[in-house]
Amino acid sequence: MGAPESVVDRVLRELLHPTNFYSVCSTTDRVAINGARIRRADHEMWQSVLPDEMADIELVLASLRSSTGYGDRYIQSALFAHHRLRELPRLKALQERLFHLDLPRLKAIDAVLCKVDADVTEHLRIIDEELTTYLTPTRPNQNLPTAGAIRRKLNAIILTLDDTISANDTPAPAGEGFSVGIDGSQGYVDVVTDSVSALEIDERVRKHAAARDISLTEAFKELIRGEGKTTVVLNMYRAHDVEDAPGWISGIGWISPEATDLLAEKATEIQDMDHLYGKVANSYATPEDIRAVVIGLDGGCGYPDCHCHGFRAQMDHRVDFEEGGLTTAANLAAICQHHHNIKTDGRVRYIIDPHTREKFWLFEDGHWASSEPSGPLSPKERHWLQTVSQRREKRRDRIRVESQAKRSAEFVPLITEADQGDDPPPF
Repeated sequence: MGAPESVVDRVLRELLHPTNFYSVCSTTDRVAINGARIRRADHEMWQSVLPDEMADIELVLASLRSSTGYGDRYIQSALFAHHRLRELPRLKALQERLFHLDLPRLKAIDAVLCKVDADVTEHLRIIDEELTTYLTPTRPNQNLPTAGAIRRKLNAIILTLDDTISANDTPAPAGEGFSVGIDGSQGYVDVVTDSVSALEIDERVRKHAAARDISLTEAFKELIRGEGKTTVVLNMYRAHDVEDAPGWISGIGWISPEATDLLAEKATEIQDMDHLYGKVANSYATPEDIRAVVIGLDGGCGYPDCHCHGFRAQMDHRVDFEEGGLTTAANLAAICQHHHNIKTDGRVRYIIDPHTREKFWLFEDGHWASSEPSGPLSPKERHWLQTVSQRREKRRDRIRVESQAKRSAEFVPLITEADQGDDPPPF
């Protein structure tokens, strides 16, 4: 017998002869197999009980409440989610082939699509196509996007189609935007503001706390009292080759083109990220411009299923700096401190696909997983943004041509008998 196959050899063998699948759909992982069976049974159950439009919803809820033991809100949201799936035929076909989407992910899709104009069927068709592409595995053992990631992707797609829709799914809070409450010896301050301002405040407090080595609460109080000053930089990314492109900010995600325009007017510096991909720093510490490229590529922590935003992550040299690894975007990854420590301990290591920025994580127990980048500079994110924008422009061009043709038809000159003279027109 030959030497046992190493983890790296197994990964390379599967990459050379790929069968693309999400890790939750693995046919060799017993837990994944049982999970897929549960998702399939759940999917088929809800699809089989979808009521028709004329059904009495109260009777439907009463019957399903008795049969499932779930409450009315859970049942109703499940029915809405599965009814929405029928409006997305491509995604439904993919789901009924893989059964990879659980109910929380389907509910997330429905919640975002509630704000889409259902009368614009072409928008739904584009959304169906792009969402299906996004949720189709492209690598073996790929990490399945979370419900939050799916919401962010959907909002980004919608923003490129209809810039009148907000990317924020959180209902606007009632009442004033500022309030103070006092309860005995404790008090609280509640401020409601836009996401960019909230992110700026958070960054200022954290930066001041780190500089003074004090708690976040103490830092907040000192800044409010005027006892300290901080300077923060918020990077906004925007495609320069896509008309009316939405913007992207780490910690917030995609924002509307209008909001992007307003923030762009306040920018103190504009940099072309394409020109920084190959920049190499001579030191171990990552300069801010190279760091901005890495965050723009990865989006957030590159560890599978980690939700840490990129601006909170550390810069990790895939090939250690002491071993000749360069401080350049191609050799750096955004990883949160917790998972950075795991990598440093040797419990996990990873490789980066130089073309897609996908990361393949090799764990010490022998299993492995892949994760996709989510930043606006990653190849896949740039591709879909350009594709959806092109479809949007084609639709606008077609509507414009149809409108012009209709207007021309409305102004065809009418020839009266007095104008005709003695001879009839030759047609």
